[in-house]
Formats: sequence, C-alpha cells, structure tokens
Amino acid sequence: MAPRTSSPWKGMKIRIHPLFWLVILLSIWTGHWIEMLTLFVVIVIHELGHVTAAWSFGWRIRSMEILPFGGVAKMDEWGTVPNREEIVVALAGPFHHVWMVLISVLFYQAGWWTKEWTLYFIEGNLWIAAFNLLPIYPLDGGRVLQVWLTYLLPYRNAVAVTLWWSLLAASLLIILSFFIPGSLVHIPLFSISVFLLYSNIISYRQREYQFIRFLLHRLEKGIDPKWGTIQIRHAGGAILRQIVKSWYKEKEHIVEVMGEDDRVLGVLTEEQLLKRYFTSSVMPKKPPHQRIS
Repeated sequence: MAPRTSSPWKGMKIRIHPLFWLVILLSIWTGHWIEMLTLFVVIVIHELGHVTAAWSFGWRIRSMEILPFGGVAKMDEWGTVPNREEIVVALAGPFHHVWMVLISVLFYQAGWWTKEWTLYFIEGNLWIAAFNLLPIYPLDGGRVLQVWLTYLLPYRNAVAVTLWWSLLAASLLIILSFFIPGSLVHIPLFSISVFLLYSNIISYRQREYQFIRFLLHRLEKGIDPKWGTIQIRHAGGAILRQIVKSWYKEKEHIVEVMGEDDRVLGVLTEEQLLKRYFTSSVMPKKPPHQRIS
C-alpha cells in the first residue's frame, strides 16, 4: 500500500463540466433548483466516498469531475491494487447513501423535514445508489464485476468480457430510453447511457494499454507472498505475449518450458518472463535459467 498524502485533496483537481451549468440554469428556469441542488450534494457526497476510501489506501487521486448527470472520481490504481481495495473503493460511494437515508429519517422524526421532502430525498438516494450498482463499466457495479471476473478468468480476458458486456448493456439502455412512457425519449436515461457507451468504447480501445500497465506493475512491485501459485507448461519457442495473456491478477505464475520430447528444459519465474517480454517477443527454446538436465 502506498503512503497516504496529508490530505485527499492534495494534487486532486476538481472540475465541473460546462453542461452542468446549463442543467442548473434549466432547473432555475423550471423552478426545480432546490431539487437539483439536493441531487448535486448527494452526488458530491457519493464521489467523496470513493475519494476518501481511495485516499485511505494511499491511491493517487487525479481529479473529481461533476457531470450534468453524475460525477466521476479518476484514480490511477484501478487494476493494479489488491482486489479487496478495489471492491472497497467501488462500494464506498453507494455505501454513503445508506447513512444519508438514515439521517433523513432522523430529520423527519425530529420534525425538521416534511414527509414529502424526506420521501423525495430517500428516493433520490436509492435511485442513484441502485443505478451506480448496475454491472456496467465504469459504474461502481461494473468495477466490482470486473474484479469478480479476475477470480474466474485471466486478467486480460476479465477486462475484455467486462467491456463487451458493458457495451451491450449501455446500448440496451439507450434503446430502453425510447420506450419509457411520458415522452419520445427519456432524456436523463438516454444521456447517461450514451456517456456509458462512449466510455466503454474508449476503454475498449485502450484495453491493451491497461494490460501493459498491469504487467509493468507486476514487474515493478513483484509478487505478493499471500498469492497462490499456478504452474503453466509451454513449448520452447512459445510466444511470450500468449503466455502473459493467460495470467491471473492475484496469482503467481511459474512457467515450465517443455522440449519436443516432453522433457522439462527449464523453469522461468514471472520476473524473468516479464523482463524478456519487454525486450523480446519469443521465448528461447533453451532458457539459460534453471535448466533441468
């Protein structure tokens, strides 16, 4: 775990999307500015949940951006830290809605809030929490889905499956926005779904960079002694790229290099393979390290 900075705000940029101000102006014009301000505060608290959880683990927090229909906290550690940390940070945002709902009930019982306003506040929190828990990347539920898949699939495959599913799910939400009664198209759902579709298209195009980053982090940080070990057998001359594609996130991989007569020519560690991966694309047929005669 990286050392924490003195404050989660150190080095973090806070941005407000230009279209957000348009939404504010429209809410004032239609007389719903109090409701919009309330949802804005709820969204900020949701994102602060991610920020504070990430800061507690020593993550590098690049920015927090307020969008017209939500917020995004951008961090550098996704995919390179233990799965437990990723799950905690992903669920920290939705968790904050629990105590906000409880506080609203206490305010109502104390007579500070009306029944109508309390129900509106609770409904807003539940909708935001439920939507963020949908298993669609990069929503919180989508990040948890990707972590869960890394236990079942090699890391590269887990990323690809998550993104393919998220592309399909976002497309289905766009179609659904045209079938909700009340208007030709449900603008909020349509806007959010288009954003999700666009985000997943960008992430899919950058998936190889994410995979390389995953490998570089393993080379730099090494293996966690708590991880289990997987032994893999490959023929001499196997393409290194195909070998590393089969690696799991929280497993140590030991590769046995086999000869044509099914005899073990040698055993290579992850560190040895990664060093060769970034300098060569083909495994030598007779590895010089730990050769077995």
